[in-house]
Amino acid sequence: MSGLWCVEVLKEEEESIRVDVHEGCGRVKCYWLLALADANTLKAVVEFRQHHVSSSSSSSAVATAAGETCRFCGSSAASVDVVVPGAVCSQPDCVDHCRNACTKTLRCGHFCYGIRNEEQCLPCLHGCVATDTLRQDADDMCMICFADSLSAAPVILLHCGHAFHAHCCRMALDRRWPGPRITFTFMLCPLCKRDMSHASLEPLIAAVKLLRDDVQRKALMRLEYEGILHNQQIADADDIIAFAMDRYAYYVCHKCNKAYYGGEARCDLLVAQPTVTEAYDASELVCGACSDVARAQMCVRHGADFLEYKCRYCCSVAVFFCFGTTHFCAACHDDFQRVTAIARSELPHCPAGPRATQLSGTECPLHVQHPGTGEEFALGCGICRNAHTF
Repeated sequence: MSGLWCVEVLKEEEESIRVDVHEGCGRVKCYWLLALADANTLKAVVEFRQHHVSSSSSSSAVATAAGETCRFCGSSAASVDVVVPGAVCSQPDCVDHCRNACTKTLRCGHFCYGIRNEEQCLPCLHGCVATDTLRQDADDMCMICFADSLSAAPVILLHCGHAFHAHCCRMALDRRWPGPRITFTFMLCPLCKRDMSHASLEPLIAAVKLLRDDVQRKALMRLEYEGILHNQQIADADDIIAFAMDRYAYYVCHKCNKAYYGGEARCDLLVAQPTVTEAYDASELVCGACSDVARAQMCVRHGADFLEYKCRYCCSVAVFFCFGTTHFCAACHDDFQRVTAIARSELPHCPAGPRATQLSGTECPLHVQHPGTGEEFALGCGICRNAHTF
């Protein structure tokens, strides 16, 4: 009996039931429920609704225009003193969104969900006009925050054709990479992996692109000096750049804001325990030139731009400079309380691995002669050392 009742209810609302595969996620939408799931991140959102979805009824737009619900969060509230169509509640986030929201109403009668002062308005998020430039709608989640629908905040349409909250894009560019090592996935569209591009983001993107160009230049230079570039069967220039960026780890110096070399990226993967996480002190990321405690001789060709130090506790290139005296690689820094407590006489001799572990054999991973483990040592210019010393 209950099964028949369920069928009858669903049949009554069959026009309100939709199953879609949109950009980045699958979606099931009923008159009382909206469920979205992203197959790549395995994130999902289920929203229970007390009224019909706004995209299928003009009455919701009328109610919003009458000031009954906030156009961003949907809560019942009086409008604040802001110049945008519709009501906006007094919650701080909604007021902030309102300041950046477009002040225009589209021909179809819906609000423009774009940002203020754009030359061309965002296409209607309710799908009133068929367009090839926007393949998402008001109920799709922002695939950066995956917390709110696109209609919950002002939206920008990137040049690649994908839409996201404007403040989410800016936040991603402001936060940059999550850990100490420089990575550039944060500046890519989450859906197509092309560079984010929009007029409102250009000031943020320009600085990031300059840094990326500098890291690419230094990584390619190191490939060439190591002689690896000629040994790899890589024909495409973009593939060469990707190979170099994946092979080497670079960090931003806290003092001079320049990118500096911190060893091969694979060294982190060889360590049994996880390396440095997001909980690190950026002020300890200091390049060799800005942390030169051994008064190393400057390179006559490259100056101090490529000056490198050895980790005090193993045979690795240093990344961190702490206490004003000590250079650490990423792994030893992550375990600094233990390694600094080891008596100097008990430290491993060369070759020493990350976290002050003794390696077998006699060949130093750095391929240089250096003082015993526990002493500071400047490796010199990383570019001018020959291929056997990298």
